[in-house]
Amino acid sequence: MRKNIFLMVVVTAVAAVLRLYQLGNVPVSLDWDETALGYNAYSILKTGKDEYGTFLPLSIRSFDDYKPPLYTYLTVPSVALFGLSPWSTRLPSAVMGILAVIGVYYLVLALLENSISPQKMTNNKLQMKNHFQILNFKFQIALISSLLLAISPWHIQFSRIAFEANIGVTVNIWAVALFLAGLRKKMYLLFSAALFGVGMYAYHSERIFLPLLLCLLLFVYRKKIFVKEYVKTLVFSAIIGLVVALPLIPVLFNKSAMMRLRGTSSFTDQTDMLSRDIGKIETDRLLGDKFGELLDNRRIVWAKTIISGYLSHFSLRWLFLTGDNARHHAPDMGLLYFWELPFLLYGIYILFKSKIHQPEAQVLIGWLLLAPVAASPTTGLPHAVRTLVFLPAFQIITAVGIIAFFKIISGWIRYAAGVFVLCMALVNMLYYLNMYFVHMNPEFSEYWQYGNKEAVMIAEKIKTKYKKVVVSTAIEQSYMFFLFYTKYDPVAYLANGGTNSGSFEEVKNKFDIYEFRKIHWSEERRDTSILYIGSPSEIPHGNIANIYFPNGKRAIIIADQPNGAL
Repeated sequence: MRKNIFLMVVVTAVAAVLRLYQLGNVPVSLDWDETALGYNAYSILKTGKDEYGTFLPLSIRSFDDYKPPLYTYLTVPSVALFGLSPWSTRLPSAVMGILAVIGVYYLVLALLENSISPQKMTNNKLQMKNHFQILNFKFQIALISSLLLAISPWHIQFSRIAFEANIGVTVNIWAVALFLAGLRKKMYLLFSAALFGVGMYAYHSERIFLPLLLCLLLFVYRKKIFVKEYVKTLVFSAIIGLVVALPLIPVLFNKSAMMRLRGTSSFTDQTDMLSRDIGKIETDRLLGDKFGELLDNRRIVWAKTIISGYLSHFSLRWLFLTGDNARHHAPDMGLLYFWELPFLLYGIYILFKSKIHQPEAQVLIGWLLLAPVAASPTTGLPHAVRTLVFLPAFQIITAVGIIAFFKIISGWIRYAAGVFVLCMALVNMLYYLNMYFVHMNPEFSEYWQYGNKEAVMIAEKIKTKYKKVVVSTAIEQSYMFFLFYTKYDPVAYLANGGTNSGSFEEVKNKFDIYEFRKIHWSEERRDTSILYIGSPSEIPHGNIANIYFPNGKRAIIIADQPNGAL
C-alpha cells in the first residue's frame, strides 16, 4: 500500500509539473474566451456583477455565446489571491486537471472493487481466470490510468488553458468515483449527486452527457442500488442533485441563452439544407426514383448528419494524428499518443471478448459510446472540446490493454516488450513535449490572438499623448483584451454602462479613452491626437508600432496619421 501511495504521489507530481510549468506563457497568449472568463471573474470579485451588470449570473453572456458559469466562479478566488493575469486565469483549469489525475486512481479502484466476484460468475473457467487476474491487478490499472491521464496530450492541452470543458471532466471523474464508492458506503451517493448537479454548470455538453452517464450507472448497478436499504439514500440523493441543478433550469430555456445552441447546431442552416433536399426530391420524382425520394427526405438527411457527426469522433486519424482546431492540440500531434493505439484496441477487445457482462466493462464501453452524443448535431466535427468527456475512458481502457498484454507474455519476451514499449512511449512523449513547449508558440501564435497584450502595453504607455485611442473590432473581441490587460476597474466600467453588445461579431463599446469600432483608414479624418490600433488589412503601416507574430507576419498595426499620410 505504501508503494502505491508513493507511486501515486510521483504521478501527481508529474501531472502538476506538466500543467503548471510556464502556465502563463504557453500557450503564447490568452484567447478571447480566456480573457472573458478572467475579466468576468474579476468583475464579479469587485462588484458581484459580470460585464453586462448581471448580479451573480448563472450564465456568462460574454460575446453572446452564454458560457456556463462554473469556471468563472472558480477563477474568482484565483484572481483574488494572485491578481488578474494569464496565470491566475488558467490556474483553476490546471488545478482541476491535477485533481482529475488523482480522481482517476480512485475511480478505477472503485470500479473494479464493485465488480462481480469470481464465485458469482459463469462456470466458464477461462472467463473466471481472466477476470480474477484483472481484479488482482486493480492497483496497477489504477496507477497506469492515472499516469496516462497525467501525460495525455489531450488532457494537458485543456488543463493549461481556461476552457470550461476541462472542469467538466474533473467533475465527471469524481462524481462517478463517489457513485461507485456509494455502492459500498451509502453516504457517498449524496456527494455524488451534488457533483452531478454541479457538473451541469460546467460546460454545455455536460448537460447532455451527465444525465446519460448517470442513467448508464443506474442501469449497470440496478441490482445493487435499487434495493430496500438504499431507498432513503436514493431519495435524498435525488433531492440534493435536483436542488443543486434547479437554479439552472430558467437559464436552459432562456431564449437568449439558446443562441449558443443555434450558433453551433448543424441544423441552423435549415433553409439551405431544406432547399437542397427539395431540389434532390424534385429530381428523384422526375427520374421516377422512389427509393432516392425516400432517402432524400429531410428527416433522413438529418439522421445521416447526426450519425456522421457521431462516428467522426472515432476517427483514428483525428485521435492519433491530426486533431482539429489548432488551439486544441500541439503541432503535428493528435489528441492521444500513437503508441497507445494498439493497447487501446486490445483493451476494447478484452472488454468485449471476455468481460462484457461485467459492470466495469459496461461502464467503460458505455462511457465511450455516450461521449460524442452531445457533439453529434453540432458543426465543425470532430471537435476536441465538446468531446473532452471521452476522458478518462480512453486512458482506463488503454491501461487494461497494457496489463492484459503483459499478462499473456512471460520471461525474456516480457522484458524485451517492456523495454520496447517504454522506449516508444518516451520517444512519443518527448516529441510531444518538444512540439508543445518549443514549437507551439511560434507556429500557432496566430490562433491564440497573439499581439493583443503587446498592443495594450504600447497603448497604455503612450495614451496620454492622445485624446482618443480607436481600436478596430476587426481584431476579434478587442475590447475584452483591453479590459483584461489594463485591469480596468469593473466599478468604473459598469458605471459607464458596461458592455453594449450588438452582436458576437462587433461589440460597440468604449471606456477610458478607448473606442472600439471598425476602422476605414482612407475615410478617417487626419488628426494626430487620435491613435489607431488595427489589423494589417486596415492600416497599411504603423508609424508608431508594428506588432509581429513570432513567425514574422504582421499581427497588429499602431498608427496616428490616417488619410495617406504614411
